[in-house]
Amino acid sequence: MNTLFSSSTFWIAYTLTNLVAVLLVTACYRRPVLARFSLALLFGWAGWFNIITVLETPWVYADFADYVVFPVYRWFILGPFEKITVPFILTIAAGQLFIAISMPMTGRLFRAGCLAGFLFSLAILPLGLGSAFPAMLFLALGFYRLSEHPGDHLLWKRKTNRRNQKHLQAN
Repeated sequence: MNTLFSSSTFWIAYTLTNLVAVLLVTACYRRPVLARFSLALLFGWAGWFNIITVLETPWVYADFADYVVFPVYRWFILGPFEKITVPFILTIAAGQLFIAISMPMTGRLFRAGCLAGFLFSLAILPLGLGSAFPAMLFLALGFYRLSEHPGDHLLWKRKTNRRNQKHLQAN
C-alpha cells in the first residue's frame, strides 16, 4: 500500500473531504446559491490541480490502483491507462473546469454542469478510498438536488423580488 494512504495525513484529508461533502450536500438543499458557488470553486481548483499534477508527475495516478473496488479498474489503471495518462487526466480536468464554469450559469448550461457533476461523481466512486468514498456519493446527491433547483439567475446577479421590481418600475 502506498505510504501516503496509510499515513495520518491521508486520513485527515479523507475526513475533511467527507465533512466538506456533507456540508455541500446540505447546502444544495438549504442554500443552493452557496452550494453552486462552492462547487464552482471546488471543481475549478480540482481541474487546475489535475492539470498541474498530470503535467509534472503523471505517474502518481497509478497509485489509485491500490484502492479500487472493481478489479477491472485496477487492470485499466495499471494497463492501458499508463500509456494515456496525460490526455486522459487532461480530459477529466477539462470536465471539472466545465462543471466549475457551469455552476454560476443558468438554463441548459447550468443543468449540463449538474449532469456532468453527477456523472463524474458516480464514475469515480469505484476508486474507493482514492475518491474519498462516500464523499462522491454525497456530491452526486448534491448535483442531483441542484439539477432540480431553478438555477434561474447568474450567481453574480442579485435576484430581485417582485415587490422591489414594482417599486423600481414605478419610479
